[in-house]
Amino acid sequence: MKWFSLFLLIMASPLLAQTKTDKATFEQGVRAFHGGDYETARMLLETVVATDPRNQAAQNYLRMIQAQQKAGNSLSTSLKKILLPKVDFQDATAREAVTFVAQQVGKQTDGKQTVNVVWMVPEGVERRVTLSLQNIPAFEALKYIAEAASLQVEYDNFAVKIKAKAAATPSAGTQP
Repeated sequence: MKWFSLFLLIMASPLLAQTKTDKATFEQGVRAFHGGDYETARMLLETVVATDPRNQAAQNYLRMIQAQQKAGNSLSTSLKKILLPKVDFQDATAREAVTFVAQQVGKQTDGKQTVNVVWMVPEGVERRVTLSLQNIPAFEALKYIAEAASLQVEYDNFAVKIKAKAAATPSAGTQP
């Protein structure tokens, strides 16, 4: 009986490792989806479904990606197409910079495209940025502002969400 139990454990260990890998890949796919990077999300989630065809959560995200790509009018897609002639900040707060970009999107599109901003950065966290950019898509301007202020940008259909970056956790094998 002990040999049989040992045999089952040995045979199941690759499946357990695969499950951990699938979970990490799934989580990366979900982060890419919420960040508006639908192509990366699709690739990662398809990998999950290929190894686990019964993964309903991954299949649901793939359906949402397909709907987003079919609609072709998501906010992130729109912001990639809108060029801002000049984005220039000297020691501005990140919130001021993001607000400026949102206003410029409205001006560049004659009010046809608006950007709703959800500021999810904790109160008292003052992040300042200095940037000088020309002829840049609004999507990229927001990305650079977020990077300069150690923030992250997430897109959904109706708003740009600005969040504090999650604290990086040391990976195995790295020294603190």
